Amino acid sequence: MSAAPAPTLHELAAAALTLIARAGRPETTAAAGWSTAAPGPGGTPIAVALRGPDRPAGVPQAVATPQRIAAERDWIATHRLTVRAPLVVLDLSWRAGEPLRVLGFSRGDWERELLALADERTPR
Repeated sequence: MSAAPAPTLHELAAAALTLIARAGRPETTAAAGWSTAAPGPGGTPIAVALRGPDRPAGVPQAVATPQRIAAERDWIATHRLTVRAPLVVLDLSWRAGEPLRVLGFSRGDWERELLALADERTPR
């Protein structure tokens, strides 16, 4: 019996954005955004934060190459999506119409927990 394939960055981002859309509370700090937190089914604390002017339905499909990142040193994101479990395990930034920037990503059990939280069929 083979293990299920690991979720992609885009699947994990979609799950995080689903949680923000479902339960995200507007931030009361100077940075515009939303956040939510809940324990996953296995007990891992999952916290999701989205910074930006709106709540997008997804993240860009293309991922910026190291060469592009080096060439665009003055680039500034309009959106940033961060997942903590409890350390930062996924950190993405982007601007509409441009490739996604991966600031940080660490595989682990948190992935299953995030996907389960985002799955509306999962009992809470």
